[in-house]
Amino acid sequence: MSEKGLDSILRIAWKTVSRKMFRNIVLAVAVSLLVSLLVFALLFNRAVRDDIEAASRKLGADIVMVPVEALQKAEEFILESKKKDFYMDREVYESVRTLPEIDKATFQIYLETLDSGCCSIVAGQVVAFDPETDFVISPWFRKTPPPLREGEVYIGSYVYEYLGLIDTPTLFNRKVKVVGDLNETGTGLDHGLFMRVEDLDKISEQVTGKYRPGKVSIIFLKLKEGADVDAVTSTIRGMFPNIGMMTRGTIGSDVRATLQDITRVFSVTILIAAALAVLLAWSSFTALANERRREVGILRAIGAHKSHIMKMFLAEAAIISLMGGVIGIGIGNYLIHHLGGDFDLLARLGAYASLSLLNLFYSLIAMLAGIFVCLAGAAIPVIRLARLEPLVAIKEE
Repeated sequence: MSEKGLDSILRIAWKTVSRKMFRNIVLAVAVSLLVSLLVFALLFNRAVRDDIEAASRKLGADIVMVPVEALQKAEEFILESKKKDFYMDREVYESVRTLPEIDKATFQIYLETLDSGCCSIVAGQVVAFDPETDFVISPWFRKTPPPLREGEVYIGSYVYEYLGLIDTPTLFNRKVKVVGDLNETGTGLDHGLFMRVEDLDKISEQVTGKYRPGKVSIIFLKLKEGADVDAVTSTIRGMFPNIGMMTRGTIGSDVRATLQDITRVFSVTILIAAALAVLLAWSSFTALANERRREVGILRAIGAHKSHIMKMFLAEAAIISLMGGVIGIGIGNYLIHHLGGDFDLLARLGAYASLSLLNLFYSLIAMLAGIFVCLAGAAIPVIRLARLEPLVAIKEE
């Protein structure tokens, strides 16, 4: 078809659509609801998955070890910044760090209390770590801090919002000095106050909760290049069968399972919305075809081909669905950006859908799906109308 012919069909289609705007708006709304559901589902899914993958990468570790009963708690701290305290023997760390496949190994100890001296830090977590072996915290400093000395601490970005103006907060009934803070990581590190392991010896057992000397909470292992993660994991399990382990690919497994359930609900809802949009398009264009039989019969009598008739009516369906698709993209993006925080899963993870080319691509895919559904519903009555013999169409009118 020439550009001039296409332009003529689109102009005629638009005039026809505008004459029956109210009825066509109903179909456009149905398409917009379908597209908005698709956009929200796609961006929701992507936001959660991206947050899990980002948290796994940002830790910088290939394998994470915790007490087996604390696997879920460890994931909650890594992904959701929830305060946790769990412990295992430090001998586990001393044994695994000497394995030939291990490039770097470090540990952290999670403690219970965080008191700023002026107010409580909600969801704050005191973490004791070894600055000499650390590779999890150090990459995230806003600027290179001085080495920690006795009575000094680093703080995560969330805690910095509370302690940024306080040089000497109170920790475990002792004044400590903040000498460095981290950029936002999107992990539990944001809610951390980080102290030296050596300083634990100067804190009484009464204020450190369940922690006892000789214990650690979590071990991070970075493998040498070319080392097989599964093989190393199997070796460590053989050494310590009662220790829980996560790898980059398994961190967030519970959240992924929840996401799959949510995705199934979205899928059923979207299929129902698509079926309703198809039925509404079929009903609308069936009524339209009945109203315009005589017009089609005259056009066929003066030489219009079946393809011309189909293109004209499908162009109308495309215009209606395009309007609905644009509205649906706006609604879907509004929902994910402004109401997504009401979903517990997004709120717990701190996940959000940012404006990006990939998100725009997802929105375009959703709009094309909405257009396809509308065209599919309109196609049956349009094809039947185009196949009518001209005289039959005129007489039936």
